[in-house]
Amino acid sequence: MGTYEDLVQTIKQTEVMQQTLAGLQEEPVKILLAICKKYEERNEPVSDHNLHLSGYLGEIALRALLSAGLIEQQSGGRLAIFRYKPTPAGMEHYKRLIRETSGKVSEP
Repeated sequence: MGTYEDLVQTIKQTEVMQQTLAGLQEEPVKILLAICKKYEERNEPVSDHNLHLSGYLGEIALRALLSAGLIEQQSGGRLAIFRYKPTPAGMEHYKRLIRETSGKVSEP
């Protein structure tokens, strides 16, 4: 292993990096759950101001969900910049998570 890889491994082992890496995995799931739940309740796309995004991590999570094809981004109209709607694949993941956890999933 070279110096660069050695340094990266040392940094990855720190508590702050472990928390960040966990957040990178957990945040998109929380946001998808929130979007799907609100979409089910209202049967309309969810405005960006109704999502509780945690700064830059929240923006990364939204981009990941869009890239994975789990949500669609729409124009927000008068009241928001953007609105988000789950895709069929996003709703399927949401429903499976709800079933597997007996409806006890955490969301933001």
